Amino acid sequence: MHIVITGATGLIGTELIKSLILRADTNISIYTRNISRAKKTLPFPINYFKWNPDENTIDPTPLKTADVVINLAGENIANKRWNPAQKEKLISSRIKPIELLLKELKKTDKKVQFISASAIGIYGNRGEERITEDSKLGNDFLAEVCKKWEAPLLEEHKNIKSNLLRIGLVITSKGGALTKMLPIFKLGLGGPISSGEQYMSWIHIEDLINKFIYVIDKKPEQTIINAVSPRPVSNYIFSTILGKELKRPAILPAPSFALKIILGEMSQLLLTGQKVIPQFFLDHNFNYKYRSLKDALREELKHAIKGESVFEQYQWIEKKPDDIFPFFSNEYNLEKITPPFLGFKVLGKNTDEIKSGTLIDYSLKLHGIPLKWKTEILEFKPNEYFIDQQLKGPYKKWFHQHKFYPLKNGTLMVDHITYKPPMGFLGRLFAGSYIRKDVTKIFNYRREIIEKEF
Repeated sequence: MHIVITGATGLIGTELIKSLILRADTNISIYTRNISRAKKTLPFPINYFKWNPDENTIDPTPLKTADVVINLAGENIANKRWNPAQKEKLISSRIKPIELLLKELKKTDKKVQFISASAIGIYGNRGEERITEDSKLGNDFLAEVCKKWEAPLLEEHKNIKSNLLRIGLVITSKGGALTKMLPIFKLGLGGPISSGEQYMSWIHIEDLINKFIYVIDKKPEQTIINAVSPRPVSNYIFSTILGKELKRPAILPAPSFALKIILGEMSQLLLTGQKVIPQFFLDHNFNYKYRSLKDALREELKHAIKGESVFEQYQWIEKKPDDIFPFFSNEYNLEKITPPFLGFKVLGKNTDEIKSGTLIDYSLKLHGIPLKWKTEILEFKPNEYFIDQQLKGPYKKWFHQHKFYPLKNGTLMVDHITYKPPMGFLGRLFAGSYIRKDVTKIFNYRREIIEKEF
């Protein structure tokens, strides 16, 4: 199956590709304005093609063999204040990509499934009314944006079958609305917005990605599909649960008049709501992993609650796991792939070969300060993965999973790190951003050296 994706470097696109790339029968192509930047964001064995919807330019090559086109392109609705120019950008950034894709697809005779993101904002402000895919649409600005977004795909197109996923609030710690709420709630300053009665129709990122995959695999005849959890909650309940999970009070309401002054018309994002039901997925017995908001938030906040941060990096190498794993299981090669500014040196280990239980000692300099680091290899499975944790070193916690997946005649390497700065809250407050920059710099260097090595 050949899948072509637009908006691939965004939050949903990135997570979708991470799931699709491991499917042996799937080839992925993406459209991007900046290929070199996209390769850094999505370092996978996929094909990159240039386009610019604003200039009506596109490389038609991937569309000639596409089985599925997934459109996720569009300006972030909450990116800037809604002045006339921004409103026009919100609309054109959604319409132009679809029209450009449809124009090129019509030149081919191949049957294509066209899946496009939309939003539940199309229903307008509806109070406690139960909304399904058959409900009437709203007439405020957001609703009009969504109507224009969907309109080209609601027309009849030869050989093109459309599925429109109307998406709600996405629960993820990797970006979006939740990450914008967290700083306020962590300080104990969060609370309901206005009356708190407006409904919030949400969905965990993992369930959303699985819904996209369900639609790809099942190819349903239904065009309009609500992509939300079956259990919407009021803003008051959402705020209360979020506060409890963070162990912070959530009692300070944000008055509507203040939001209107600060945000202008964009305040309707916070002041309006919809009680949306995913009737299509309920009828088809979709298996939700997160039906409860409490469970969804607990999963996404499990590190934040402990004061931990997560860093993840992917890299694909055109060699099989058994060709590259020996390099990474030799502790001295860690010196090669660590930036010189750390002055990183291996001092020794307690076993002849690395295995579960091996202890390794290092020395390094962090911002010029000499430090010692002791690591324990918790698990070690050749050609598949190994896990190490810091026993002594500069962090309160450092837990590193190295995974090696065979993929398309090569290896997808995944580094997943959970770390915690020293000195508790003060460490996170004053050093957290610097540590994040350091970790990113270290692993960007590592990626460059590994590319040269293999």
